[in-house]
Amino acid sequence: FSGERRLRDDTFVYLESMGGGIGARHNADGMDGVQSHMTNTLNTPIEALETSYPLRVERYEFVAGTGGDGEWRGGLGLRRQIRPLGHAARVSLLTDRRERAPYGVHGGGGGAVGRNRRVRREGCLEELPAKVSLWIADGEAVRIETPGGGGCGEPARRLRELVEKDEREGRR
Repeated sequence: FSGERRLRDDTFVYLESMGGGIGARHNADGMDGVQSHMTNTLNTPIEALETSYPLRVERYEFVAGTGGDGEWRGGLGLRRQIRPLGHAARVSLLTDRRERAPYGVHGGGGGAVGRNRRVRREGCLEELPAKVSLWIADGEAVRIETPGGGGCGEPARRLRELVEKDEREGRR
């Protein structure tokens, strides 16, 4: 996101690398919402982002059902929705796994693909491509959903107590 801060009469640029779901291993579920191919990156706290930039984080959560099924479940992707406050903003997205899902192994299911969407003032959602640079108007937002990780092993072999725990925790 980039734009102008009207009260301070200067410009800003906010850049973040968002995590996603990690694939399951042969003996453990995948991790939810973490960096998988980049190191030394920050999971920017909402409070720090909103204090430093004229942006509002309206949603920041795991995306239920994005981890691939398996004896060991794939990790969940993240959803982050950001709205500029009182100004238009330039948004540039450079994302992957929007068409081909992360694959599962040893009979495990694939994770969900990610999605990018513009949230219009009236609330309707407009799909955005994986790589795009556009202006969003004052009152609009951008919603980014990162991919989930693939599962490992046959889903029928998942322990019943783990299935129940996933349901209780809203992971399904």
